[in-house]
Amino acid sequence: MKRFLFLTLLSCVCLWTHTVAGREHKNERDEEEERSISPNPVEVKIVNDGIMFYFMKPLDNVFIQIVDDSGMLVYEESVPLSTSQSYCISMQGLLFKPYLIRVEGDNIYEEFFILF
Repeated sequence: MKRFLFLTLLSCVCLWTHTVAGREHKNERDEEEERSISPNPVEVKIVNDGIMFYFMKPLDNVFIQIVDDSGMLVYEESVPLSTSQSYCISMQGLLFKPYLIRVEGDNIYEEFFILF
Protein backbone atom coordinates (compact mmCIF):
# COMPACT_ATOMS: atom_id res chain seq x y z
CA MET A 1 0.00 0.00 0.00
CA LYS A 2 2.89 2.36 0.79
CA ARG A 3 4.32 1.73 -2.66
CA PHE A 4 0.97 2.55 -4.28
CA LEU A 5 0.68 5.85 -2.35
CA PHE A 6 4.29 6.73 -3.14
CA LEU A 7 3.79 6.04 -6.88
CA THR A 8 0.56 8.05 -6.90
CA LEU A 9 2.26 11.00 -5.21
CA LEU A 10 5.23 10.72 -7.59
CA SER A 11 2.86 10.68 -10.60
CA CYS A 12 1.07 13.80 -9.34
CA VAL A 13 4.36 15.66 -8.85
CA CYS A 14 5.54 14.66 -12.34
CA LEU A 15 2.23 15.74 -13.90
CA TRP A 16 2.34 19.08 -12.08
CA THR A 17 5.98 19.66 -13.16
CA HIS A 18 5.11 18.84 -16.77
CA THR A 19 2.15 21.25 -16.72
CA VAL A 20 4.18 24.11 -15.24
CA ALA A 21 7.05 23.55 -17.68
CA GLY A 22 4.59 23.57 -20.59
CA ARG A 23 3.22 26.96 -19.56
CA GLU A 24 6.68 28.50 -19.43
CA HIS A 25 7.49 27.07 -22.84
CA LYS A 26 4.25 28.47 -24.25
CA ASN A 27 5.17 31.99 -23.13
CA GLU A 28 8.55 31.71 -24.86
CA ARG A 29 6.83 30.58 -28.03
CA ASP A 30 4.51 33.60 -28.00
CA GLU A 31 7.53 35.91 -27.91
CA GLU A 32 9.04 34.11 -30.91
CA GLU A 33 5.85 34.51 -32.93
CA GLU A 34 6.02 38.28 -32.47
CA ARG A 35 9.46 38.25 -34.12
CA SER A 36 8.40 36.32 -37.22
CA ILE A 37 9.58 37.49 -40.63
CA SER A 38 7.27 39.10 -43.14
CA PRO A 39 6.26 37.37 -46.39
CA ASN A 40 7.95 37.99 -49.72
CA PRO A 41 7.51 41.58 -50.93
CA VAL A 42 6.79 40.47 -54.54
CA GLU A 43 4.47 37.83 -56.01
CA VAL A 44 4.78 36.80 -59.67
CA LYS A 45 2.00 35.03 -61.60
CA ILE A 46 1.63 34.00 -65.22
CA VAL A 47 -1.64 35.33 -66.63
CA ASN A 48 -2.70 34.54 -70.22
CA ASP A 49 0.34 35.62 -72.29
CA GLY A 50 1.96 37.88 -69.71
CA ILE A 51 3.57 38.06 -66.30
CA MET A 52 1.81 39.88 -63.48
CA PHE A 53 3.79 41.34 -60.57
CA TYR A 54 2.04 42.03 -57.27
CA PHE A 55 3.98 44.16 -54.80
CA MET A 56 2.98 43.53 -51.17
CA LYS A 57 4.48 46.74 -49.79
CA PRO A 58 4.73 50.23 -51.26
CA LEU A 59 7.87 50.83 -53.33
CA ASP A 60 9.06 53.86 -55.29
CA ASN A 61 10.93 52.38 -58.25
CA VAL A 62 11.48 48.76 -59.23
CA PHE A 63 13.95 47.43 -61.80
CA ILE A 64 12.76 44.29 -63.64
CA GLN A 65 14.99 42.05 -65.78
CA ILE A 66 14.07 38.87 -67.66
CA VAL A 67 16.91 36.59 -68.76
CA ASP A 68 16.54 33.40 -70.83
CA ASP A 69 18.22 30.06 -70.10
CA SER A 70 21.31 31.00 -72.17
CA GLY A 71 21.89 34.17 -70.10
CA MET A 72 20.67 36.55 -72.79
CA LEU A 73 18.74 39.62 -71.58
CA VAL A 74 15.20 39.47 -72.98
CA TYR A 75 13.49 42.34 -71.11
CA GLU A 76 14.64 45.20 -68.91
CA GLU A 77 12.65 48.09 -67.48
CA SER A 78 12.58 50.50 -64.57
CA VAL A 79 9.02 50.71 -63.28
CA PRO A 80 7.72 53.60 -61.14
CA LEU A 81 5.15 52.23 -58.70
CA SER A 82 3.93 55.44 -57.12
CA THR A 83 0.27 54.81 -57.99
CA SER A 84 -0.37 51.08 -58.36
CA GLN A 85 1.03 48.05 -56.59
CA SER A 86 0.77 45.70 -59.57
CA TYR A 87 2.39 45.62 -62.99
CA CYS A 88 1.98 43.40 -66.08
CA ILE A 89 4.54 42.53 -68.77
CA SER A 90 3.45 41.04 -72.09
CA MET A 91 5.39 37.92 -73.08
CA GLN A 92 3.99 37.52 -76.61
CA GLY A 93 6.43 36.11 -79.12
CA LEU A 94 8.76 34.51 -76.60
CA LEU A 95 9.80 30.89 -76.98
CA PHE A 96 8.62 28.13 -74.66
CA LYS A 97 11.65 27.79 -72.38
CA PRO A 98 12.79 28.70 -68.85
CA TYR A 99 13.37 32.31 -67.88
CA LEU A 100 14.87 34.01 -64.84
CA ILE A 101 13.06 37.10 -63.55
CA ARG A 102 14.98 39.54 -61.35
CA VAL A 103 13.18 42.23 -59.36
CA GLU A 104 15.25 44.89 -57.59
CA GLY A 105 14.04 47.88 -55.64
CA ASP A 106 13.93 49.58 -52.25
CA ASN A 107 15.72 47.01 -50.08
CA ILE A 108 14.44 44.04 -52.10
CA TYR A 109 16.09 41.60 -54.47
CA GLU A 110 14.01 38.67 -55.69
CA GLU A 111 14.66 36.05 -58.36
CA PHE A 112 11.99 33.82 -59.89
CA PHE A 113 12.34 30.95 -62.38
CA ILE A 114 9.43 30.42 -64.77
CA LEU A 115 8.74 28.21 -67.76
CA PHE A 116 6.83 30.29 -70.27
